[in-house]
Amino acid sequence: MEDSGAYYSWAEEAFAVNILLDGDMDPEGMEVGDAIVTLPGGERYSALMMTREAIHRLMDRHAESGESLHGAYWVTPDLIIIRAKGVGAMVEVIRDIVVSGPIASLLPRIDGDGTLSLPSM
Repeated sequence: MEDSGAYYSWAEEAFAVNILLDGDMDPEGMEVGDAIVTLPGGERYSALMMTREAIHRLMDRHAESGESLHGAYWVTPDLIIIRAKGVGAMVEVIRDIVVSGPIASLLPRIDGDGTLSLPSM
C-alpha cells in the first residue's frame, strides 16, 4: 500500500490500482473512488467505484441543480456500485473483478491516447 498524496496505490501480481484520493478525507471513509487498474501486460482500465449512498447524494444534488433532468438519471460508463466504503474495500472489489473473469468485458479500457474503449457486451 502506498499513499502518494493524490493517489492510493496498491499492486500485486495480478494487477495494480491507483485510486484518486478525496482531499483530506480518511481513505477508509471514502465512498467514491475514481481508479485506474493496470494489468501485468500494461492494459489499463477505468473504474469509478461508488456506494449506493454516494450515488443517492449525487442524484439529489442533480435534482437541485437541474442536471440530468433534475436528478432523474445519471450515466457513467465505468461505474462499480460497492457496498462498503474505503480504499481497502475498493481494492478487494477490483481484485475480485480481475480474478473472476475478463475485466475487458466489464470496464472501459484506457487506450494509449487516453480515450476510453467501452466493453462489448
